[in-house]
Amino acid sequence: MADQSYNAAWRMAEEMKSRARAAQPSRQPGALKMLGAWMVFGILLMLGSVLALFFILLGWAMMPLVRHRMKKQANRQGHTWQGQTATSGGHNTLEGEYEIRRDPHAQHP
Repeated sequence: MADQSYNAAWRMAEEMKSRARAAQPSRQPGALKMLGAWMVFGILLMLGSVLALFFILLGWAMMPLVRHRMKKQANRQGHTWQGQTATSGGHNTLEGEYEIRRDPHAQHP
């Protein structure tokens, strides 16, 4: 094989490697940087956990309020809480219910 020192591309690649090694002082971050990164990560993790717990508790606390408002709205519309029509004489059709009426004057086969 020919000597690589005569190859211009090889020499250029070696020079670039040596310049890159000189420009990069150390591959390992300092202990202080690592400690700081772990501290920031830990603080963000704790903050996220506290926020998640807060929103879960807020949701649980609001459940009775939402249930009360839904009951009130159902009573205003004349429905019981279970979604059935109240027995108030008037005929209300709930969504999804239908009745097939036959024409009494039509001739059925």
